[in-house]
Amino acid sequence: MDLTDEIKRLYDKYGSISQVSRELKISRNTIRKYLARLNNVRDGIQSEIVTDKKRRTNRILTPQLVEFVNRKLEENKTKPRKQKLSALDIHRLAQASGYQVGYSSIKNLVHEWKQTNTSREIFIIQDPPEGYRAEFDWGFVDLCINGSYKKIPLSVFTLNFSQYRFGKLYPSQTTFDVIQAHVDFFNAIVAVPQTLFYDNATTIYDRKTDRYNSTFLSCARHYGFEPKVCNCASPHEKGSTEKSVSVIRRSAFSENIHYSTLKDANTHLFKCLDGLNQQKVHQRVKVPEKLLEDERPFLLHLPVMQFSNYELHHATINGYGLIQFQKNYYSVPEKFCSKTILLKVYSDKIEMLENGSVIAVHNRFFESGNYSLQISHYLEVLNRKPGSIRHSRLLRLQDQIIQNAFEEYYSTNPKEFVPVLGLIKEFSSERICEAIKACNIREIPPTPEILKIFIKGIKLDQKVLDSILKMPFNIPNPDLKTFDNLLEKGENK
Repeated sequence: MDLTDEIKRLYDKYGSISQVSRELKISRNTIRKYLARLNNVRDGIQSEIVTDKKRRTNRILTPQLVEFVNRKLEENKTKPRKQKLSALDIHRLAQASGYQVGYSSIKNLVHEWKQTNTSREIFIIQDPPEGYRAEFDWGFVDLCINGSYKKIPLSVFTLNFSQYRFGKLYPSQTTFDVIQAHVDFFNAIVAVPQTLFYDNATTIYDRKTDRYNSTFLSCARHYGFEPKVCNCASPHEKGSTEKSVSVIRRSAFSENIHYSTLKDANTHLFKCLDGLNQQKVHQRVKVPEKLLEDERPFLLHLPVMQFSNYELHHATINGYGLIQFQKNYYSVPEKFCSKTILLKVYSDKIEMLENGSVIAVHNRFFESGNYSLQISHYLEVLNRKPGSIRHSRLLRLQDQIIQNAFEEYYSTNPKEFVPVLGLIKEFSSERICEAIKACNIREIPPTPEILKIFIKGIKLDQKVLDSILKMPFNIPNPDLKTFDNLLEKGENK
């Protein structure tokens, strides 16, 4: 049965051009063309159905050209991988040999040859036992942190047996961050897998020298796991984390990408991970959280001592008593006399050392342009230079309640405000603010003595309050010249 009769039969059967098109795998326009010819013959417009002309022979892809391309591809089998001819190279050689052919035609010939002359790669399904294997990988998440859009690295771990997932955002992808990611993962599951698999991560393994990073190896020895590196361009060897990165990224950050700090983003991420680990996964009877408990007896025990993940840096102290580290500034105790100081940098804090002893600790910043100024590092200087308090960055970094107390009670006598700042060294800024609020409610001046009473929680009866209100509080006499100057300016207007 020729094509015309088949189209007519199917159209009479279905009455639908689309159905005939699907049956014969021919475009609907072609079906319409044949049906129109049938109608023309039936109506006497034409005497017979004119079939399409035979396809003309391809004058470009000649047998000689096909043989030329196939010969070059056969020669590729014996060449080194990086010196094999590509489709672009074969096209260039074909034109040099006199064949007038386009690149797309050569590319199609190469593709057809590979379909029939290259073997299909076969993978072996892996089924690691409990506690044996976990995988690690990096991903990226586009987030808006404090109004600034950034690409934040996301570390992801997956236990192969239980499919338990762990992830955390970090400011960078250095070896320091890689090790900290491992420490956080081990602390989260309170155990250590026997082996960990990695892709081509230069911070862990250098393929040129065939060596692991020495600091990373120290971490591996401390926790007792065996690191293993996958082959290049072989994502199937580490498929669990390859998929986990996309699953975690979509689940946690597909709806909201705006966060005040990286810590807030991680808090949200941990909540999403708790939900993911309580959902069933493919080919698992229990949820990952329950399977982790079943797997725990086969995991390595978490060492009692945590691995000390830190870096040592030397920093120079400037004239403001500050050191700069990664474009952020941290105050140094004023009693430290040397011009340089040794820093012990952790993932979340910076310790300042003198002769091996810690003399100051700061919370670490990751975004540039921040200042960490501790009041205790400037008390002696402020006693000598109390006038510098008013417009200082040190005051501006304090809580707004403390700033308001200075403006209302101490702006004209800043020397009296230094003991109030000194209380921050003894207590905390939060407790000082609560004490100032208590003074404001009772309309009592926030002197250091009164603040201590409220901080220590001493109950005051009415007689004591009355005596406090009668206590002398130095209020300077007003400068009448200032008042006169204001009047003169008003008259000039």
